[in-house]
Amino acid sequence: MITVHRPFPDRKTLGTRYNLKPDTQPVEARRLQPGDIVVLEPECPIVVTRMRREDGGVRVWGRYIWEPPHAPHWPLGDFGAMEPVARALPGEYPRPTR
Repeated sequence: MITVHRPFPDRKTLGTRYNLKPDTQPVEARRLQPGDIVVLEPECPIVVTRMRREDGGVRVWGRYIWEPPHAPHWPLGDFGAMEPVARALPGEYPRPTR
């Protein structure tokens, strides 16, 4: 379970305990790493859980931030290596311990 490490304004949490509207910056899909938070749809941040680089692109799996760590991950999709993906800025979520 991801817990909020600092208070966020209601405009970010929409009344939940999760930061559903993180500040993001586009990055090339090839620069993503497991543990990164991406936003592919509004108000649905996703933790990247697995990646596979293949044929000039990247296949990515993940789970929503509100799903427990033991929940199955699912495919987010195939992205071109240079395709921009909205990644949460540092400080928007606590980093998991590795």
